[in-house]
Amino acid sequence: MPNLSLKISEMSNIKRFALLLSMVILLSLPAFSLSSKRSNLYVDDNNHGSETGSASHPYDTISEAMKEADKKTDIHIAKGSYKENVEIKEGVRIYGEDKDDVIIEAKTNKEPTVLMNDETVINKVTIKKGKYGIRVRSEAEASIINCIIKDSKGDGIHIKEGKIKDSRKVSISESIIKDNDGAGIVSAKRKLSITESEIKDNKGDGIDILAGASAWIYKNSITNNVKSGMKLRIDQSNIWTKRNKIAHNHREGIEVSFFGGSGKINIDRSAIFQNGNYGVAKVQRALFGNNLGLWNSYLTFDGENNIGENRIGNISKIFIITQ
Repeated sequence: MPNLSLKISEMSNIKRFALLLSMVILLSLPAFSLSSKRSNLYVDDNNHGSETGSASHPYDTISEAMKEADKKTDIHIAKGSYKENVEIKEGVRIYGEDKDDVIIEAKTNKEPTVLMNDETVINKVTIKKGKYGIRVRSEAEASIINCIIKDSKGDGIHIKEGKIKDSRKVSISESIIKDNDGAGIVSAKRKLSITESEIKDNKGDGIDILAGASAWIYKNSITNNVKSGMKLRIDQSNIWTKRNKIAHNHREGIEVSFFGGSGKINIDRSAIFQNGNYGVAKVQRALFGNNLGLWNSYLTFDGENNIGENRIGNISKIFIITQ
């Protein structure tokens, strides 16, 4: 009997502890839910009445909404033209009503039309002119979704350096980057995802990624850029490309540079055709031994690539340039 009493007592203690734990969890849930909830602000350039940022009384400029926004604010923009340079505060998300009819045009071309800070999103907006269409700050995680970026005085999207980690990744998807005076996309060392986008008719390269980047480049159309379709560097990079169309660019389809550092660039199941020089050009910018073996290790072609009809050749020999 003493042993049975002890077991009953232990069971009672366990039940009391479980009940107490349940109460603590229940009490903490409302506070957690409240802290994670996002707020909404609204913008409509046709509003000429009261402005509170509500759906019924929206602000008439994005900048006014941004002043009131905090890290957990979503800004919803109605169809219209907004002539302003916009800095998206940390944590703020911008959602346009329609990418063709929500237009942000730079008020001054000395600054980016849109400047993105950490944990920011811009979705379904046309972005015109500016020093850059979009500039992403150093170390900022940012997402550019279903946007049109065009007519900038420099690069369409210009991405500053960041750590190679998911919390610092820049994602560009389902977007059109065209008719910019510089490159379509330029990125320093950074983790990147560029998917299902059109990068075309830019006066520089379509995509220019500097050494040390980690990038996933998938199912893009990269065409008719005045320089090369893509410019990539092997050194300390980890770049995977798959199912891209790279055609009608005035120089190379892809220019791959190599300074002698280890890295990886893989080209898989892509169509690279009718470019002005080579489909893929290998440019070595340093003298070192056994270069062919290194090239074969660090630049690989997998799957079913279709590389043909490029004006000078499909895959070049190794060009050594030391100046």
